[in-house]
Order: sequence, then structure tokens, then C-alpha cells
Amino acid sequence: MIILLRLLPILVAALQVAFFLIQMRYAQTYPWVVIWGVLIFPLAALAIGRGRIRTAHVLEKMTAPLVLLVSLAFALLLAETMAAQIVIIALAATVCFLSLELLFFLVFNPARYPVNALSRLNLACVPLAAWYAASTFNGLLSFLQVEKLYLVAGMVALGAILFCTTGHAGAERKHNLVWTMVGAMAGAHAGLLGIWLPVSMPVQGAVAAFILSAVLRARRFSHDPKPSPRQAWIEGTIAAALLVVLLGTAKWL
Repeated sequence: MIILLRLLPILVAALQVAFFLIQMRYAQTYPWVVIWGVLIFPLAALAIGRGRIRTAHVLEKMTAPLVLLVSLAFALLLAETMAAQIVIIALAATVCFLSLELLFFLVFNPARYPVNALSRLNLACVPLAAWYAASTFNGLLSFLQVEKLYLVAGMVALGAILFCTTGHAGAERKHNLVWTMVGAMAGAHAGLLGIWLPVSMPVQGAVAAFILSAVLRARRFSHDPKPSPRQAWIEGTIAAALLVVLLGTAKWL
């Protein structure tokens, strides 16, 4: 059994490649093929952690990678170029392999588990999930004229879920609840800007990723050891400059 569990990270990653490729080949069946790739990921995580760590703990650790995987499956809907499709497939396989591999080490070989590795991976999933979700939502808004409420609601849910599951390990429940609400508000702002800003899909995704990442970084200053005020000013100035450059150089529609 342990051998099968050890092989799960690479098997699930390979299956992601297979399901995403099949979905691309049979686009008319979307999303009934790729959804199987999404479902096997949490099942594999639960199998690795079963009877060894609490199910709630496994789900918390795996939620951010799962959200990214869902965002990638969602983005496959409007990915037209081969390069975009290859990047999506590579990211799907990579996030599945890394998260399950780290979970296996955490459960079966803690000595080889890098400190806070899954937490750091979860944080890295946030801007990627925001970028793919926001850009695809905006594409649907532009091409299919879907209801604008779907964009805002989707980004609110995305922000709330990601902030809820990427909180500091030592934070109190009340603290995490507050930041979950902050994440929802950040998602709402990203969604509303997606409606109002007349820019391209990639820029919309970049703005959403910037908003959620900036607010997520600000949360780091709410628990010890806190970065210095000087570092906060430097990071804030650089972030503001990057946002100005992003919007200043973007092609407005």
C-alpha cells in the first residue's frame, strides 16, 4: 500500500496531462473530461493522509492547489494557442505533483519535509489562480456576454477560499475569519475592476493577481515576527510602481 501511495504524486500528475490533453482533443465535451482530473487530486490527497492526519487538515493544506487546478481547468475553455495550452497543462501537472509529494513527506517522512513547504506552495498558488480565473471570467464576459454578477461572485468566492486556507498556522480562528472576509472584499474589488477596466484579458488577470497578492502580503504584517516599517514602505512603493507601469503600458480597449 505504501508503494502505491508513494507513486500517487507522479501518477496524478501524469493523469492531469492525459485528461487535459483529451479535453483539448474533444473540446465539445467540456468540462466532463477535465473534471475527472480535478476530482482525482483531492481523492489522492485524502488517500495519502487517511488515518494519519485529520481530514480537515488535509483539505486545508490541499485547497489552494485544488483552487488553482480548477482555475486551470476553467482557463482551458478559452485557451486558443498551443503555447497557452501547454503552460496550463504543465502548471496542472506541476501543482499536483508538488503538493502531493510534499504531503507524502509530511505524513510519512517528516524529516525530509521542508519547513512550511506546503504553506509556501499555497501562497504561490494565489496569484496564479487569480490570474487564470479573472482572465477567463473576463473572456466569458466579453465573448459570451455572461452576467457580470458571475464575475464578481466568482472572484469573491476565490478570494474568501484562498485567504481562509492560507492563514498563519498559529493565528486564532477569529483572526482567520477576519482575513477571510478581507479576502472576499479583495476578490470583490478584483471582480468590479474586471467589469470597469477596459483592458485585455491578460491585463485583467494581472490586476486581479496583483490585488490578491498585495492584500495577502499585507496580512504578513499582522503577526510576529513582523517585517520592519521600512520594508513595508519599500514593498508598497515597488508594488504601486508596478501597478502604474502595468496599467500605463497596457492597451486600453
